[in-house]
Amino acid sequence: MASLHDTARLLVHARDPHEQASSFGLLEQSYEQLSPGRFSGSLFAFSANDITVFQETLDQSVFQTGVSDPGHFTIAMACELSERAYWNGRHIDQDAVVAFTPGREFELRTPTHAVCVGITLAPSALHSLAPERTPEQWHKVFADHDCWSRAGGLKTALQRRIAELQQADDDTAAADWPARLLGLRELTIDYLGSVIESGGGAAHKLRADSYPRIARRARTAMLERLHEPLSVSDLCLQLGCSRRSLQYAFESIYGQNPMAYLRTLRLAAARRQLTSGAPGVLVQDVAAAVGFSHLPRFAQAYAQMYGERPSESLAASAPRTGRRPAG
Repeated sequence: MASLHDTARLLVHARDPHEQASSFGLLEQSYEQLSPGRFSGSLFAFSANDITVFQETLDQSVFQTGVSDPGHFTIAMACELSERAYWNGRHIDQDAVVAFTPGREFELRTPTHAVCVGITLAPSALHSLAPERTPEQWHKVFADHDCWSRAGGLKTALQRRIAELQQADDDTAAADWPARLLGLRELTIDYLGSVIESGGGAAHKLRADSYPRIARRARTAMLERLHEPLSVSDLCLQLGCSRRSLQYAFESIYGQNPMAYLRTLRLAAARRQLTSGAPGVLVQDVAAAVGFSHLPRFAQAYAQMYGERPSESLAASAPRTGRRPAG
């Protein structure tokens, strides 16, 4: 284990969903921007020993998918939500607490404005709650029940500590904060123990348990066929579901109809290519690769989604490679 005084501090201000998603190393995740406009986000994190506290701000709606780090257990709660969010088959509000179970996949859709705080611990921290339980048994407990409807005093304590950390200078943080975070660690463990004993209180589940499965399969089909013409009828035929089920699934989980979400995926794929810094990238080639045969229509849709033209995104990536943008 690291020394008590071993600390790490992270502050990121992002203008791109991919930049925001990749900045937090404890989660292997990707962000797809759903709402139109320039992306703005930030992440603050402070680590000491086996504890990390963090605060994330998002000013566009994003759909997050990924896998939690097998070596860490993370819980997060919203401080601000402009409307309800979606988490692993449930609609959640500002009172919800979600658990990122080690090594498990997750899905989260945030509204156009969201601020959340969280804390990450090593799974071994849970040993004192029930010494007879193995790490694998703890994983199953939280995988089966990964959302609660109350945060108690933990959210308030996290908000207060994170605000103090953001204001502290580096010398103060290095000397004093590792020891102070141990108290927050114990508060978190006690909180989890109370949740387990009481059975929690699940957030609102979707009316149809099949909706997440339908949406997940449809999303996979879309990603495999981004460059092809694809209709709702094509998806229904491939998935063996009705148009109504497909529509309800997408509205519930992604907050968009299927064709609007398909366009979101295509634009996100285009943005990844345009901002990759790879040599020889041409806007027209990128548009064709993600299923846009009409270049002006692609440029218009891209600018509406990201607040800048495709050529501007391409030019912004050029200095990182020392090249001039192509096209």
